[in-house]
Order: sequence, then C-alpha cells, then structure tokens
Amino acid sequence: MKKALLVVSSGTDDTAALERDIGALERALARAFPDRTFRRAFTSGYVRRALRTRRGVTVDGVVEALTALRMEGYQDVLVQPTYLENGEEMEALRWEAQLYRKQFARFSMGNPLLTTIDDYLALADAVIAGLPDLDDNEALVLVGLGTDRYMNPAYACLDYVFRDKGYQNLFVGALEGYPGVPEILNRLAGAWNVRRVYLMPLMVTAEPGACNDLAGKDGDSWANQLRRYYFEVVPLLQGLGENRQIPALFVRHAREAEQGRSGWQDL
Repeated sequence: MKKALLVVSSGTDDTAALERDIGALERALARAFPDRTFRRAFTSGYVRRALRTRRGVTVDGVVEALTALRMEGYQDVLVQPTYLENGEEMEALRWEAQLYRKQFARFSMGNPLLTTIDDYLALADAVIAGLPDLDDNEALVLVGLGTDRYMNPAYACLDYVFRDKGYQNLFVGALEGYPGVPEILNRLAGAWNVRRVYLMPLMVTAEPGACNDLAGKDGDSWANQLRRYYFEVVPLLQGLGENRQIPALFVRHAREAEQGRSGWQDL
C-alpha cells in the first residue's frame, strides 16, 4: 500500500522563516515517517501566489495535494497540520479533508499543537526550556495570532498553565481577540516591579507581517504601545519552529493519529 504524509501549514513567502520554522517541523515529521512519501501543502492562497511569482516555487493547496495523491495511487494518507490551536484554519482544513477522506483506503489527521491539557503542559515546558532567566524586574509576553471570529480560550488557558508552573511574570496575549494589549497592560501593572518586557511571538512561524504587528515601527505595534507606558521592550522574534522541543510534539500527534489514538481517522 502506498503511503503518504501531507504536512499542512498556513505558509510564508519569507525564505528564511520557511526554512527555519516550517522547514524544521517538516524535516522532523519526514524523518519520523520514513515509510511515507512526504508532501507539503499551504492553505494561504496569498502565500502560494507570492511564492510562485516572486520565488518561482509552486506549493499545492490542500485540495490540490490530496487530488495529486489520489491520482498517483496513494491509499494511506496521514495529514498533520502545523497549526497552534483548533481555530479557523483547523476548521477549514477539516472541511476540505472531508471532501477527500472517502477516496483513500485509510485517511488519518493529527491534531494541532494545543488540543488536550497534556499539550498545554508540554508546550509550556518547551517554551520555558528555551527562555532566558528572568530577573524580578523583567517579564515575558508571548503573543499569538488569535482570532476575532469567536472567543478562543487557548491563550487564557496557556496563561494559567504558566502560572501554575510558577511563572508569575510570564503572560500570554493575542494579536486578535483576548487577551489583548489592554489586558496585558493591566497584568503588567499588577506586577509592580516589572520594567523590562521581553516580547515574543507565540506562533509556529515568525513571519514578517506578524512580527511587524508585534514589534514594528508603527505606533500601534505591541512594542510601541508598551513603551508608551514606560516599559523597556526587548523583542525576541523567533517562531516556535526554532524551539528544538516543538517538532517532537507535532510528531507525537501524527503518531497518535496514525495509530488511531487521537485526531480524525477513517480506517
């Protein structure tokens, strides 16, 4: 039976971020499943067009990738998204996959990074392991993309996990939705001695657009909004793909899906 591994990401047209962040996850997954043919898919149409026109690189969308696998005679397909949470992107991916799952003898899909409470604990440990030691007058703010479509508790839940692990000066926010800049400022004000704030994306890929929203020159960037309240802001603009422990978490989800222990299987 011909087997394939399809790794699905939002994508980025930034060559460095593609190699450093998404590439790290893809390489780890490909190594973990040597009996499967590796394929890549990006869900962002903008990114796919930009890669094609600016770089001469063609990347399939999910529908195109699954169609190609079917035409090439693959019968067992394992799909692993590199998403952080069960949000809009994961919802759209499940909808697209629904159209194709019956066309393969076996179809499995792994969960995004944050699905169970064990995932939150594992991500917190991975992030903590890669952090600089914080002095009493320092705080770290992790900022995810978030969504304004519906309330998503993922960031607030992760924030509580860090506190339960004893990290009182580590806060989690979102570019869109909750918790935003006002909530983070309130929490920093409660940590009365904090003067220096490290600002880090809670994103698989630290692509330029999101990093600009986080720490760009625009007055509405998170960094400049914090500076208006006299915090010294130090951006740490690296994606989760650079954290050596993160790829293993995605590999675990893919293995669980392949073995029928989680995710979405069609045996």
